[in-house]
This record gives sequence, C-alpha cells and structure tokens, in this order.
Amino acid sequence: MNLKNKSTWLTIIIALGFFAFLFGWTIWQFHFNYMVAAYDTIFHSQRIYEIRLAFQSHHLPSWVNFNTFFFTGQAINGMYPDFTLWPFVLLTNFLTPIHQIIAIRTLIALASFIVTFLSLNKRFNSHNAVMAAAIFALSGSVLKDLTGEMQSGTAIIMIFIFPIFFTFKEIIQSQQLDKKLIIKTALLMTIVVNSHLLSAITLGIVVGIFLIVNTVIKHNFKAWLNLLIEAILTIILSLPIIYRVMTISKTGLLSPFGKGNITSPTVLGLISNLAWDSKATISLTTAILLVVSLIGLRKNNWRNVLPWYLVELVLIVLSTDIFPWKLFNNVPIINNFQVANWRFGIFIGVIPIILILKTFKKSLASIILLIMVIISFPMATKTAIHNQHFMADDAVVVTNNTQKQIPQNNVVKLSSTGINSDKIMRSLLPDYSPNTTPLQQGTDGMFLDQSIIYLLSNHLGQIQNKELALYPTTSTDSVTWSGKNIPSGKISLPTYGYKSLDYQVTVNGKKVPYSLNQYSLITVKTKKMHHASFKINWLTPKIYYVLLAFSLLIFILLGISLFII
Repeated sequence: MNLKNKSTWLTIIIALGFFAFLFGWTIWQFHFNYMVAAYDTIFHSQRIYEIRLAFQSHHLPSWVNFNTFFFTGQAINGMYPDFTLWPFVLLTNFLTPIHQIIAIRTLIALASFIVTFLSLNKRFNSHNAVMAAAIFALSGSVLKDLTGEMQSGTAIIMIFIFPIFFTFKEIIQSQQLDKKLIIKTALLMTIVVNSHLLSAITLGIVVGIFLIVNTVIKHNFKAWLNLLIEAILTIILSLPIIYRVMTISKTGLLSPFGKGNITSPTVLGLISNLAWDSKATISLTTAILLVVSLIGLRKNNWRNVLPWYLVELVLIVLSTDIFPWKLFNNVPIINNFQVANWRFGIFIGVIPIILILKTFKKSLASIILLIMVIISFPMATKTAIHNQHFMADDAVVVTNNTQKQIPQNNVVKLSSTGINSDKIMRSLLPDYSPNTTPLQQGTDGMFLDQSIIYLLSNHLGQIQNKELALYPTTSTDSVTWSGKNIPSGKISLPTYGYKSLDYQVTVNGKKVPYSLNQYSLITVKTKKMHHASFKINWLTPKIYYVLLAFSLLIFILLGISLFII
C-alpha cells in the first residue's frame, strides 16, 4: 500500500471513519444499560439469550426454549437455524446479556463492511471498494439490523451477500466442471441455510430463474452439473439443521401466520416510503444509486451491466404484486413466504452498488461513491438517533422486577435482567408450537387463543378443572415447576411436549410417565402433596452430536481445500 498516494489515505480515512461510527454507536448504546426493542428484536434477543446460557453452562444450545418465551419449552431455537450465530455469542459471552446483544449487532455490521470490502476489492480498486462497503454498511438492511429492528439470521446473510451474488453469477455462467467454484458456492450456501432457511429458498428461486434463462440462450448444461454437486454438498454440510427441523416437524406444528396467503406490495408501495434504513422495501440509498446508474448507462457498457439490471428487475418483480403470488399459495414451502418483499426485498440494495462500480469509469465512480459516503455518515447518525428515541422515550424499562404485562406491540427498553421477562406478551407467540395449540380466531394464525395465553402467561398448572400457581426454575435442557398443596389427579404443566422429542419427567426426583393433553401440554399423574417439584428434562438425540461433528469437520476441510485446489 502506497501511503504517499492521496487515494490510499482517503481509503484509510473512510475505513477509520466507519470504525469510529461503529465504536461510537456501541459505546452510546452501552451507556444506556438497556436496548430499545420491539417485534423481531425481542424474538431474536431471547434466542441469543438461550444460546448464551447454554454456552455458559458448557452445553450445546437446546432445541427447546426453557429459559425464554415464558419457559414453555417451545421449539423456537430448534426450528430456527442458529449455527452461524454461535461464534458471535461465544465471542461476546463475557459481557452482560444486553451488552452482548448490542456487541453482536456491532460485530455483524463490522463483518458486513469487511467482507463486502474484501469481495469488492478483488474486482475493483481498493479506494472504490472501501467506499462502496461503507455505503452498504451505513444504510439499508445492515443499518436497520444495527440500529433498528434486529433480525439476526438475515443480518448474518448480509455479511456474505456480495460474495454470494458474485459466486452465483460465476457458477451460472460456468462452462466446465469447476471444483473450487462448487466448494465455494456450497460453503456460502451452507452459511445461508444455517442462518435463515427461507432466504436459502429465496436465493434458490433467483438462481433457478437465471440458470434456466442462461441454459435456453447458451445451451450450457455444465452449470447444472456444478450446481447439482454444490446442492449435494450443501445438504451434507447442513445435515444438523435439516435433522433438527425434520425431527421437530414430525410432531405436527402450527403453520406460520399467513401461510397459504402470500401478500406483496405494489411497485409504488415498494418505493413510497423511502427511508435511509429501509430493509424489505427500496431504501433511499438504493433509489439514488439506481437512478444514477441508469443515467450513466451507455451502449459500450450495456452488455457488461445487463445481467445485474436483470437480477435487480427480478428481485423487484418478485417483491411486488407484479408477480402472481396467489398461484403459489398452495405450493409447499413457498406458501410460507407470508409477505413476498420480506423475502426478496432485503437483497434489492446490493445490486445498485455493483452497477455504480461497473457502469462508470474508475475516476467518475470514485466521485459518485465519495459523495454518497459523505451523505451516508450523517444520515446513518440521524437514523440511529431516530431509532433510539422514536416511540421509545416513554417505553417501559423491563427488568426482572417488572410486574405489569406489556402488550404485544409495545416498544420496550430491554435490560439484562429483563430479556427473558414473562411480562413481555410479544414473546408469547404461536411460532413452532404443536399444532394442537389453540389460536385466536380471525388473526390468520398470528396470535394464540386467550385460553392458552391465560395458562402460559400465569404459569398455571391444571388439575381437576382447577388452576394451580407454579414457579419455574430453568436450565439449558430442563424446567422445574414447583407448587404447593397439590391435590391428587392428573396435572397439566405449562410446558409444551413434542411427540417426536424425548423427555424425562420427574416428580420430587422420582421418574414418572407422562402424557400430553389436548393442548400438547405435558401432563403427569400425582398424589396429594404439600409441596411438589415437576422437572421436565429434554433429551438430546445422540445422533445430533455425530451430525454436528461430521458437518463441522467437512466444512473445515472444504474451507482449507479452497487454498489448495
């Protein structure tokens, strides 16, 4: 690196500026000792907290959530891919719970900047690459996950989204068997699968469209072979999450809300609410870069940028009602998309950055990117301040002493002791519950019925049509419900049982048989007791450990092979 070069110094200054912004935001958030949270931020915070406790007790994370989500043993962590989240939790486990989550958000944004820069630096000059990486990390999806609503799975995918797009383009256009390209694609797709399953399906659809188009035009079938081998490798590398999801699903689970009713906005709806940190719609950054790239389009570079314009067009079409999503409401897996732009819209902000770099000459691209970087820093700062205070200044600080229930859609200020609070009604949700769990009528599967909410939110056991107050004590793989003056009979505990999973249930330390009631709550026979402790322990399938070790070993070996082949 030539430090006498002005361009080099500008590159360093921009990188340091981004690091300073990230450091400043982190320290600012740390000093509050709480984190503004709503909707998915609460959901993913509790997932992280569950993983945290498992690692602190030197266990692998459980498939069922005994420490969070009202201690119901709901299979949220089991059904939601989390392997790519584990390293972030391990790195930050020395922090307090709320500082850990803030630090994870920072690390994901930092990784997004670094990986984007490294990917672009292979194809463009370092000066433009660092500016493009800064713009990407200071706007749209990355900024949203950092300062607004956190969705850790898709956030981790955005770390690798530029390598993913470039690699898919290469493999679709490949004209010979390419071992290195196959391995690289498989490793990247394994990261996607182990971060967010529906995003893997989403990217697969986009790749499939262009694979078919490329085959029709160029009659190239080698790409099919490369992708077939890549898919097999990805499946092998993803065996632990596939096994987990399939095993839990055998129980029969509630459908996601909106299943079979995919909705999508109009094109106008996709662009009508331009914001700097838009995630599932077009952000202001994306709109500016897209318009500028179209203005700079010339005949001499048309063929070079056409594939990327087509990708952007496909993403926009699939995000809106231009595409006839109603025809796919009964197609398995795809009918779980719920809202189309939630799946495809998050990737719209990637392509315009590539278009700027490819459309303009290096010097002109530098000017455009520099202007955008100069705009990005104050806009990102303004967005961060807005997200910290908008609708949150009067929010309740949730601690372990909070007594009042907090409604579903309320913004809260999560403290370290309040992450797993049983007063946050947002975390009492139907996701991945057994399909016998009653739902509130007319909500399209979004909310539980009040009958089950009453039992779970108040930690009530049921025996002989009476409710008994129970008190939870939890560990990674178990929950113990304690109660007094227990009459004889069958008592249903406020914990879900999954027919396809194995449990060991004890009453005052003695192993007893169990059954499931009409709501799939674990039920045991008991005699009259002054005091009773009902311990429910989930048993990890031994094959799961084998699959984890096998897949991790193969992943490492394939990663090493990229430097050898």
